[in-house]
Amino acid sequence: MPALPYSRDFMLERMFAADAAFDGLFYTGVTSTGIFCLPSCRARKPLPAHVAFHATPAQARAAGLRACRRCHPEAFGAGVPPEEAAFWTALSGVPVAEVPGAHDLAQRLGVGRGALHRLCRDHLQRPPAAWLARERVHLAARRLLAEPDTSVAGVAFEAGYGSLSAFGAQFRRGMGVSPQAFRQGLAQGSWTLALPGDFRALEVRRDLGRDPRSPTAQVQGQRVTLGWRLPSGPRRVTLTFSGEGGGTVTVRAEPGGPLAPADALALHDLTWRALGLSAAGAGPLPAPTPAAPLAVPPGLRVPLVPDLFDGLVWAVVGQQVTFAHACTLRRRLVERCGTPLGEGLWAPPTPEAVAALLPADLRALGLTGARADLLRRLAGQVARQELNLSALARGPVGAARRTLRAVPGIGPWTAEYVLLRVLGFPDVVPAGDAALAAALQWAHQLPRRPDPPQVQALLAPYAPQRSAAVFSLWHHVHPKGAAHDP
Repeated sequence: MPALPYSRDFMLERMFAADAAFDGLFYTGVTSTGIFCLPSCRARKPLPAHVAFHATPAQARAAGLRACRRCHPEAFGAGVPPEEAAFWTALSGVPVAEVPGAHDLAQRLGVGRGALHRLCRDHLQRPPAAWLARERVHLAARRLLAEPDTSVAGVAFEAGYGSLSAFGAQFRRGMGVSPQAFRQGLAQGSWTLALPGDFRALEVRRDLGRDPRSPTAQVQGQRVTLGWRLPSGPRRVTLTFSGEGGGTVTVRAEPGGPLAPADALALHDLTWRALGLSAAGAGPLPAPTPAAPLAVPPGLRVPLVPDLFDGLVWAVVGQQVTFAHACTLRRRLVERCGTPLGEGLWAPPTPEAVAALLPADLRALGLTGARADLLRRLAGQVARQELNLSALARGPVGAARRTLRAVPGIGPWTAEYVLLRVLGFPDVVPAGDAALAAALQWAHQLPRRPDPPQVQALLAPYAPQRSAAVFSLWHHVHPKGAAHDP
């Protein structure tokens, strides 16, 4: 019979916090009512004396308990939680151009504002207003490029904005440039994007250059040269920063000249991901306390691996090895099947190119047989569009996690790394990460490294922005000898 991997006190704490991250990892049996629930159940919480925990629904039923009709724990064990399925189905049918604000979104979905905030927090990991603003701005951006004969005012009204000033302000917040300048960048092949006032350019450049021998990124002062894949093919891209707090970044695809609309959208998206701005909007992290001593630098954001498939490569080569070795493996793969762009710069390999390699080819690069098989499997799934990373990044987070864990060879660390550094969910904890445990041991002055449940407990105060706390621990807390995040 499966054993419970957590202590009773820890499970009680997560139950009272209604932490959905532990749904399916244990079940709460309530002896006074004869039911069993998911940890995240929103029903009134029982007294601790009336709680008995179970590892599976079958164990709970064997104890004489019946399933809660509110949280449907057996449905969760079978796959998709009913609440998630109902929420995502309803949200996917919302015409965002007709929904100007969070209040209107709540009415459209037929829920209260408090319920909407909880649903968005649990399943999208962002506030409803931030989700809605992003969807509407992206809709407008696509129309600005795809409909060159439509005026900016016409695009604004098509996207549901009541005034040009409101449209311009929200577009600049979401894209770093005015609607007019965004459209003009199509012909110029470049933009100068305004960065938030608290933007930490130095940290971003350090992250882009975290492998000093990277074949895909060359950092020279405030200028970063990158090899990126656009829809039309690989291109050399330069990011030139002005200022360290806020300021601007000038993005240019080389050789210069007009861009196709699809290339322009991809170029902006890659830039926004690399800068950590695609998942912004969760608010400030808590100030340090004795229970949560980590001081996350103000304005810190989590830069994402710009190319989604390259993010999967990082996740696979980083399994159970040091960061330095992961960099070596990725460099070999890029130089084996990436695209040379001259002057030592390469664009990362396509999934098709990796899928075409033989297992022996990948083992010759230094990958173990299991990781070679996993990388080829993922490359084939992405190439055949069986694994749609862009769709996973939109949410819900539970569906993304289940999809990744269903791939043979992807365990908890790999899935959580992809959720955090590739798909950009802001409240993720790769609890089994050795460098994270070492950093927490150092920050909390613990006698030994915390185990995964303790890592979850130590980072609980930073919800709903645990991804930023993890990134800060990876990059701003450097216990001697700890590996660093890829």
